[in-house]
Amino acid sequence: MMNVLRNIGVRARLLLLIAAAMLPLIGLIVTGLVISYRDTEYEAHRNVANEARLGASKIAHIFDDAQEFLATLRHMPQVLEAQQPTCNTLLAGLKAERAQLLSIGVIAPDRTILCHSRGVTGSLFHDEDLFEQTINSRGNRFVVGDFLVSPITGRPTIAVAMRLPPTAGRASGGVIFASLNLPMVERDVQLLAEESGHSWMIVQPRASRIILGWPHAVEFGTVTPGFELFPVMRAGRTGRTAAVRDLGGQSMIYGFEPIPNASTGDLWLAVGIPPSEVFAKVERRLNWTLLASAGALILALGGTALIAYWMQLRPIALLSRSAQRIGAGNFDVRTGMGQWQAPEFRRLGQLVDRAALTLAQAKAAEEAVAAGQRRFQLVADNTVDMITCVNAEGKRTLVTGASRRLLGYEPSELMGLSPIELAVEEDRAIVRSLLDTCRLGGEVSGARYRVRRKDGVVIWVELSGRPIDEIGGCVVSMRDVDQRQRTEEALAEATRQLELLAATDELTRLANRRTFNRRLEEAFAQTGDGGDFSLLLLDVDHFKAFNDRYGHPAGDRCLKAVSETLAACVRRDDEIGARYGGEELALILPGVGPSEALQRADAIRRAIAALAIPHKDAAGGTLTVSIGVASRSELRTGHPGPTEIIQKADEALYAAKAGGRNQVRALAA
Repeated sequence: MMNVLRNIGVRARLLLLIAAAMLPLIGLIVTGLVISYRDTEYEAHRNVANEARLGASKIAHIFDDAQEFLATLRHMPQVLEAQQPTCNTLLAGLKAERAQLLSIGVIAPDRTILCHSRGVTGSLFHDEDLFEQTINSRGNRFVVGDFLVSPITGRPTIAVAMRLPPTAGRASGGVIFASLNLPMVERDVQLLAEESGHSWMIVQPRASRIILGWPHAVEFGTVTPGFELFPVMRAGRTGRTAAVRDLGGQSMIYGFEPIPNASTGDLWLAVGIPPSEVFAKVERRLNWTLLASAGALILALGGTALIAYWMQLRPIALLSRSAQRIGAGNFDVRTGMGQWQAPEFRRLGQLVDRAALTLAQAKAAEEAVAAGQRRFQLVADNTVDMITCVNAEGKRTLVTGASRRLLGYEPSELMGLSPIELAVEEDRAIVRSLLDTCRLGGEVSGARYRVRRKDGVVIWVELSGRPIDEIGGCVVSMRDVDQRQRTEEALAEATRQLELLAATDELTRLANRRTFNRRLEEAFAQTGDGGDFSLLLLDVDHFKAFNDRYGHPAGDRCLKAVSETLAACVRRDDEIGARYGGEELALILPGVGPSEALQRADAIRRAIAALAIPHKDAAGGTLTVSIGVASRSELRTGHPGPTEIIQKADEALYAAKAGGRNQVRALAA
């Protein structure tokens, strides 16, 4: 090693020193950029997944509306009887009121079209797969078909269907369907896409088909087997995001989510954002960093040339006067060379005092430390995060310039204070626990709490920290996550409100029909074949006459009062009160046998009668209800299901109506 150093001149040594000094700084810059890219990409994946999840719930209203519409039609006598021209006229009128539908039709069990909003009857229904799925389904299942171009309208569409109940009439046990107006659906997607500024598509991954999207890149229902997103979606991996190329070859980050209530049609929403939008800020930071690094390199090389001149060339001519300058206190002269220095300096170095070299080295070391501190302060002051060093007593000993932007304080104002002092009162225990963790040698990452800025505004921050010595000191980084925190809270509240609206009837605040059907099936399955289970169907007596006499607003108030009374009679969390349809309400009673169900029904009847709502067209002058009761133990079929118990409860309700109203009936099986 010594032999190598003996042959290296001053200029080469300085170049090596500059290179070695810059390597840690370059490594720090590169590491920071890599972390920034990684964090930005992770945040983009999470945001686009959230946008896809929220967007899918918004688009689901199209299929929810279609389901509710078909569920209403399937019980209409004109539809079940399918007599012409009454049925065609009815469907044509309903279609004219709904721009979101292209056509409506009724299909016989043999797949023959019995009624159609366009008057086309007698031919076989064109979507055989949809017909087979629907005709073989149980109960009132809602089925979404595949994309097709309708042979009747000649327009792109997706058909939805429900099975008709097995009652009297030509269409008994058949299918009622409606075809969606995809251009209208695309208009809704366009509005949502333009609001977010991102690309939205409704796709069928199993078929490699893009149903529609905005911007309008392809025709409706285009099959794109080369689209890289579809293999990722079919793989079914967790996360539901992917970085792939779009149809034009541009790199995109996609989030995808299945559309609720459209799973039978394999319909998903895919939302895409270009990486250029995601990484724009990081790339600007990279450009500035490269520019600053190039400037630093130029300055370092220029300084090296200048130092080489003064340390190698001029000292040869000045060494004869170096002793006099050192005696006068001039320590800029380099003397007392070691055996590893350049040969020309070693020969003349014996003329000067070794003590001067010690003084010069001390001065150079002090300047190097000061320069290093200035470089560190420059980097730290220009980072987004505020970096703080805290001693064992919990007081700040270093604060970077990011405190001005983050908290509104100058670094000097925070020196000597504890981080706990800026935290809001409710969160100070959190900060105290974080500092204790660091003092005990542990690390903290991603902890959030609230602080009060100098201007009095309270914001959310995220704190990470790690110990830096063995006597309780630690280094802490803090960043502003206020907007992210509030966005997450707003999304959670919006999701809760959407779930509540989707499950509740607006007028009565009871469960709606869709929720009733789902909870009935769940409760029926949970009680098992041998468990007690009862269902009450309640109908307001002479409600049409009440509406005709007192008006619909009074009728609505009446229904709300009856619904509130029914809700007050719910005793357990697993009992569900629901609006079954019109003035008809329902109460699901898991674990309740026939005798208790009759008692509960009569108590409800009496409670509603006690409201004493005036009704001049009723026998007693006040409003009453009739209630039908059905219990699983009373059904004589082998394995009764929800459909059977609803049918028996409805028959019992009819018997109560026929028997004079204002009574409870349980129809024997």
